[in-house]
Amino acid sequence: MEIVVKKNTKKEIEFEVIDENTILNPLKQKLLTNKDVEYAEWSIDHPLLSNPTFYVRVKKGGAKEAVKKAIEELKKEIDTLRKKMEE
Repeated sequence: MEIVVKKNTKKEIEFEVIDENTILNPLKQKLLTNKDVEYAEWSIDHPLLSNPTFYVRVKKGGAKEAVKKAIEELKKEIDTLRKKMEE
């Protein structure tokens, strides 16, 4: 998976996700549990012809940091699930 950052300011980040969209809904849901995140959404112009674009805006803190934190939280949840499946 690759990303192309289209916009990166303190309060907003927008990036295109190349050839992947299955992780975007869990990422969005995790971001929306953060009280500092004002808006998180992704969209795709055409599922066969374009890549999804993800947009995050925060009220407080940094947008990029909020995305990184959400990714780390998802990784922990997935690791916990994997361990439970191995029991």
